[in-house]
Parts: sequence; C-alpha cells; structure tokens
Amino acid sequence: MSVVATVVLFNPNLALLKRLYKSLYNQVDSIVFSDNSEDRSIKKDVKNWINQLISSDIIYLDLHKNHGIAYAQNKGIEVAKASGAKFVLLLDQDSALPDNMVSDLMTVYISLITVGHKVATVGPAFLDEKTSELAKVIRHRKLRVHKSIPNQSNNFEVADYVISSGSLIPIEVLDEVGDMDEQLFIDWVDIEWGMRAKRYGYVSYIAPRVIMRHSIGDEYVKFGHKNINLHTDFRNYFIVRNSIYLSLYSKLPLNFRIIQLGKVPLYILFYSYHSKKRLYSFGLLTKAVIDGILKNMGKGHFK
Repeated sequence: MSVVATVVLFNPNLALLKRLYKSLYNQVDSIVFSDNSEDRSIKKDVKNWINQLISSDIIYLDLHKNHGIAYAQNKGIEVAKASGAKFVLLLDQDSALPDNMVSDLMTVYISLITVGHKVATVGPAFLDEKTSELAKVIRHRKLRVHKSIPNQSNNFEVADYVISSGSLIPIEVLDEVGDMDEQLFIDWVDIEWGMRAKRYGYVSYIAPRVIMRHSIGDEYVKFGHKNINLHTDFRNYFIVRNSIYLSLYSKLPLNFRIIQLGKVPLYILFYSYHSKKRLYSFGLLTKAVIDGILKNMGKGHFK
C-alpha cells in the first residue's frame, strides 16, 4: 500500500531535518516537504540540501510564507491524493522515526480493519526528547480527561486523537472526514481532526510498541508531579484562541467543548506567569479570547 510522507517545515534546524530524512526515506514511497519557512537564509540552505538529494521521490513545495501547519499539511495531502497513494504519513521537521515504523503502523492498521474496525489513523507512542517521558493517551469521559501512559504490552490503544507527527492516515478517510482545518492555523489541528473523525464513526489508535522521538514545546516546567510543556507567546495565542473558537462554535462533542472552555482561564494565568514578558502575554491571550469569540481566525492577531 503506497504511502506518501508530508513533512511540514518552518525555519527548520537542518541537522534535525537530515536526521528525520535519514530515518524516513526508505520507509515510504515518496516525501513531500511542505515549506512554510520565512527565513530566507534557512530556506536557501534547505533547498540546496534537497536539490543535492536528486530523487524523483522527493517533492519540495515552497509556500512562500507561513500559512500555518494545517495549510502545509493539506498541500502535502493534495500531492498524495494526486499520486494515487493510499495513505499519508504526517510528520514534523524535528521528529525521528524508529526502524520499520511505517510497516509496523501498517501492520496494526491491517489487524484492526480485518476485524471490522473503522480506523481514522494509527500513530506511534511519543517519547518527548526533553523530558524522556512517553506522551499520554487521551480520552474524554463525561467532564473529565483520562490520561494514561501507553502500555507497551498492548498491540494498540484507543485514543480520542493522536499527535499529528507520525500519524498514518488512509486517504479514503480524509476523503470522507475532510482535510485539516486551515483556519486554526497551528494549534489544535490534530485534535480537531481526530475528534471530527470520531463523529464520523472512526477511531484513532496508538501503537504503544512503536516509539518515535519528538520534541513537544520549547521547554518545560514541573508543576506538582507533572512536566508541563511551554511554548512561545505566539503559540500560546493560538492555543487559547482556538480553544475558545472550538468550544463555542464547533460540532465536536459537548463534553469536550465544556472541558476546553473551562481550561482557558488556566491557560491564560499559567502561560502569562511563565512568559518572559508577562504583561504582554496576558494582553495577547486576552486578545486571543476576543478573537476566538469574534471568529477572527487564520493567522489572527499576527496578520
């Protein structure tokens, strides 16, 4: 079954990008680099490196400016569909695949559909390179969020959604459920799509025995017994705005929307407190709430 990988780029670290490519190139049929980069020097270095690869199985899409992760993913999905591929593998620029990851995910996928499951996507377990912790499996149950560490004795585990990087998605599911929501721009894209697929009767799965290294956030802080990832003020704006927008206007499950709406004040206080520019951050996140209510989507405040 043919698989096209689409790798979203934004001013990438070339060493990490080369690491990703080395772990990926012999696992898929072709690779699409969908480039949102705005730094001309970095983009030039990336283009020169890709040109040196000299392979008809590599496609470079220069998107000219930062249109957001959803737009870049959709451009790669568009190429995958046009090529007749059966699956798309979404990837971030700083991920690193273990050996045989794609074939292992495919094995899990086939085992699930063989017994009649409707599979939205199958993704690996994530090892956060900063904390050395496995990302947890997320399930929303009534008005609580249940989080559990992937059990590596299991062949698969059900999740409400999976992190986009490393997710193997059948093209036929994208045809029915739709592509990524571009108006979200950057955050909540994978969450919204996974929850939307759930509305169509599809289920997202994690393969606990397949572990992919990935970096989540820019840094982290300890809060009680938890390690909480921190992002830039830029990213935090979209986390808050999109949370407001999806809570108020989406067709996602009501319990999910209520939970997210209740988290917004915590996001604002926590992210502002840990920002290097606290007053600026508080004002920006307050603006994010207003933009979410007014449906000022896309790049929003940063247009």
